[in-house]
Amino acid sequence: MYTDDRRAILRSIADETLNTLEKGLYVFRGVDYKLNGRVQDAKKNTRYYAPECSIISWGSTRPRNTFQSPAHISVLQISTLDAARLLESMYRMEGHQAGKTGVLNFASATQPGGGFKNGAEAQEESIARSSTLYPVLTQTAEAAKYYDLHVGMNRPAHAYYTHAIIYSPGICVFRDDDGVFTYPFTVDVLSCAAVNAGEVRKTTHTPTHAGLEVEIEKEMAERMGRILYVFEKQGASNLVLGTFGTGVFRNDVATVARLWAHLLVVPEARFKHSFERIIFAITGEETFAEFQSAFDAWMHPSVTRASNRNARASGQGDLIQL
Repeated sequence: MYTDDRRAILRSIADETLNTLEKGLYVFRGVDYKLNGRVQDAKKNTRYYAPECSIISWGSTRPRNTFQSPAHISVLQISTLDAARLLESMYRMEGHQAGKTGVLNFASATQPGGGFKNGAEAQEESIARSSTLYPVLTQTAEAAKYYDLHVGMNRPAHAYYTHAIIYSPGICVFRDDDGVFTYPFTVDVLSCAAVNAGEVRKTTHTPTHAGLEVEIEKEMAERMGRILYVFEKQGASNLVLGTFGTGVFRNDVATVARLWAHLLVVPEARFKHSFERIIFAITGEETFAEFQSAFDAWMHPSVTRASNRNARASGQGDLIQL
């Protein structure tokens, strides 16, 4: 349950993370892990994709088809960070060369890291508390373009936000969701804001109707396609996705599941062979059950489903079971 005490704890964890980033290192099991170089590399390589840039052509671009088999897709009741750690652990324990893992950050359009410094508890805030992402979003000219664009938008269009994307490679994750310091590993983080469907419905001057829902869905489908295209262009082999925009932004869970399926699962899916492994990391039993049920309709044999009772990763990166 999210209480004032919980908020205070998360605020304290955020403060400690900021202090750690300022020092540029942390100690885990007697070993010093340096962060400064990782932060500088991520800043240097972060890229902004404007709404009207070349990725607009993703739908007509020839699929890369990197992998002979369709992606192995898992729908798990697990956090984003635990899913990323699970992928890292899996490849390390199997002794295979792991490709890059890309993580979708359900980003605020105007506030880097969301409300993590104030103890807010959502997906972006958890990533910001646990990694080197925050200085990359706040101290690079590329990321600033994204936030400046959305801050300057007129109110009627503001709730739709835009298809703008920040891609930050080599983000180091060094804490878990509870703030415990862990063995470090790196992921590429793609930050993008979903349509704020709840706000769109409130600010529309006509009663909610099917046409409005179609418009919201159309915007989300385009945005999600661009997200996958950028991951593909950047060479990510494994992805951690989720119920993009279904929390405070109030997009329909079943609709989001269907949009992901049309991009990744159905026979004609544009990104069917673009990735090796994909985990849909979902928290909350009701949301998990609704997404799972909707996604089942499009499922193929390489999709697995599990709850957090039988699929999780420890803070040390040890694979428990998948």
